[in-house]
Amino acid sequence: MENGVRKDYLLDRWVIIAAERAKRPSDFKAKPSPRDMGKVCPFCPGNEEMTPPATLLYIEREGNLLEDRDLEMPRRSDWIVRCFPNRYPAVKPRAKEVIAAENKLLYRTRAYGFHEVVVESPIHNEQPSNMRLKQLKYSLMAQIERVSTFYRYPSVRYVQMFRNYRREAGASLSHPHSQIIATEHIPRILREEVESSNKYMEREGRCIFCDIIELEKEGPRLIYESGYFVALAPWASIQPFEFWILPKKHSASLLEITSEELEDFSKILKTCLRSLSEALGDPPYNYVFHIAPKYPRGVDEFYHWHLEVYPKLAVWAGFEIGTGMYINVVPPEATAESLKAEIEKYS
Repeated sequence: MENGVRKDYLLDRWVIIAAERAKRPSDFKAKPSPRDMGKVCPFCPGNEEMTPPATLLYIEREGNLLEDRDLEMPRRSDWIVRCFPNRYPAVKPRAKEVIAAENKLLYRTRAYGFHEVVVESPIHNEQPSNMRLKQLKYSLMAQIERVSTFYRYPSVRYVQMFRNYRREAGASLSHPHSQIIATEHIPRILREEVESSNKYMEREGRCIFCDIIELEKEGPRLIYESGYFVALAPWASIQPFEFWILPKKHSASLLEITSEELEDFSKILKTCLRSLSEALGDPPYNYVFHIAPKYPRGVDEFYHWHLEVYPKLAVWAGFEIGTGMYINVVPPEATAESLKAEIEKYS
């Protein structure tokens, strides 16, 4: 595998692929991290009073999925998925307007929005890599339902679904959970993706993500392909063992997914996370959903939603911080080869 400096498909972001420094997967094996031993878990059933009231509960009765929320005490503990406001939110729905600073260089605005936690399972150690497929699908359904609710607020322009796994990746609790943050701002990376996708559509008449899928499906960076999705190691990966999952059908938002597609997405997500866990000893990771923001008009035509998974394996030091460029010691082709090998072991 050759060295070189690679540019991201869409962003003005560059990565040095240092192939001669490449490490074997075993060199990245994760070390055990604290698992909240001896502590009462506020996310486990029976401890609902330790968290804010639930905005959405899924309950299963005789094979039927029911919805509820916390309206009175005592709170329900027979849930299978539970959503509630983050006790320490980054943004708030009742955020006050801030007074503009006297100097124009010191710009600021209110921290308006919603910040919620989605407890993905009542079972303390059931992570997506080993989660029952029906349970994983239900947890994703709940997240999609909450995202859809937040987008109904006129001031909300973007909603981010994300997951931090293990303390090294920012998770304060080990119980399986994701988070959702809705804001009135479109984050820089999403804005750049949207703008780049729009320019590509104007120039080529096609969706850039659809072209990425067609390019990578037959190449060395393809990890796995299911009925509706592909998993690939992106050309300019900024982290060792980074991978993306994209729908093969053009779709701008996860909110448009069908039940059959969501079931297939649950399978490919579990398959890829399990292969990552097997290859690297259950490493810490972050994953983030990139879905179309509320604006601009016509975004549905040129943007394509996807999931990006970032294992927490590298330390960004002075060069990365000072330049905005990255050094990746594991070429994405090696990532795809390793993860495919793990998938083949149990396929």
